[in-house]
Amino acid sequence: MHEASLANRFVQATLEEAAACGAGRVRAAGARIGELHGVIDRHLAGFYEAMTRGTIAEGARLVIERVAATSVCPECGSLVRGRPHFRRCPECGRAGLETVTGLEMELAWIEVE
Repeated sequence: MHEASLANRFVQATLEEAAACGAGRVRAAGARIGELHGVIDRHLAGFYEAMTRGTIAEGARLVIERVAATSVCPECGSLVRGRPHFRRCPECGRAGLETVTGLEMELAWIEVE
């Protein structure tokens, strides 16, 4: 259940950012997560909610933005959408697509008071 450790990372990042800007309260936080991570949004949000209890982020909403997976063919440069695993380039047939997006995992923003 890696959602718990990810939630912990997001909570720590949220609190660090809030402290850096002198916030008294965090209302919301935005996370960008690539679809290749296999994170279950409701589990991540639930852990985030539980881990923010007793902090200035208690009650803050975690807004999750999903980033679609895309890959590029190193042979012909074609951009391919979807999971790259075991896929061949639809244009030239080469295996070994390189992931361009879908592996993101970051705290993108926080909304504070």
